[in-house]
Amino acid sequence: MIKRAILFGGKAIVSVLDTTTLVNTAMDIHEFSPSVARAMGKALTMTAFMSGNFKGLNNKLTIIIEGNGLSGKMVLCGDYGAKVRGYAENPQASMDKDVPVSQVVGKEGYLNIIKDFGLKEPYNGMSHLVNGNIDEDFAYYFTVSEQLPSAVALGVDIEDGKCKKAGGVIIQPMPNCSEEEIVILQDIARNFTDVSKTLEEKGAQGIIDYYFGHFEIKQLPDIYEEYKCNCSRERIENMLLTLGKKEALDIVEKEGKIEVGCEFCNTKYVFTKEDIERLFR
Repeated sequence: MIKRAILFGGKAIVSVLDTTTLVNTAMDIHEFSPSVARAMGKALTMTAFMSGNFKGLNNKLTIIIEGNGLSGKMVLCGDYGAKVRGYAENPQASMDKDVPVSQVVGKEGYLNIIKDFGLKEPYNGMSHLVNGNIDEDFAYYFTVSEQLPSAVALGVDIEDGKCKKAGGVIIQPMPNCSEEEIVILQDIARNFTDVSKTLEEKGAQGIIDYYFGHFEIKQLPDIYEEYKCNCSRERIENMLLTLGKKEALDIVEKEGKIEVGCEFCNTKYVFTKEDIERLFR
């Protein structure tokens, strides 16, 4: 879940996420290697955080992390209510769980954030990767692209092919936050060097109570993130209709069928010649 609290009467907000179930679901679907699971777990946590803050039911988020690391390009999507999904180009890259996340992602490349609020043009923000560790990369993105300096601490603990604990702590001072209050928050943020361990020991609510409970605090409603793909046979059919009947039938003649796979959930949709004929009728 995502726990959130407003601090100092609205001058800052802290979000604590426990995304263990989310990461385990993604691992079951994609069979990530331990090293890729750690990197994708961090990226999924940030996708849940950002889409969890959406106000509109139709708001959509796309995150592209394109570095020069072992996993290749990572693509993640989020919808209102922290409904997220994602994939990596090379999901089984390096079975060594001790490979640093920065080596999986790569230290050179960019982070591209696309937010679709249903307006004429979506918001498109981009920043260079700082070190490929994802924590610092998103913190830098918030600072340079959204002018919202943030402390981002993420952690994913993988053991025996499963995610033991995953999550993050994000602290965001608002523009009216005083220098003194920012220094206090910076001091607290230094405690989160091993987020997965701290989450395991204290839990999401325990982190808020222990580190922030002595301030003026107002808790916001919890958000329950979920790995959820929005693909469907109907959506694939609509895509095939744009091909036109002749081209669709030509593919069937050559291949014997049309098979379309979803990269986010690995579902495969198969269309025979009879399916195509029925579709265009």
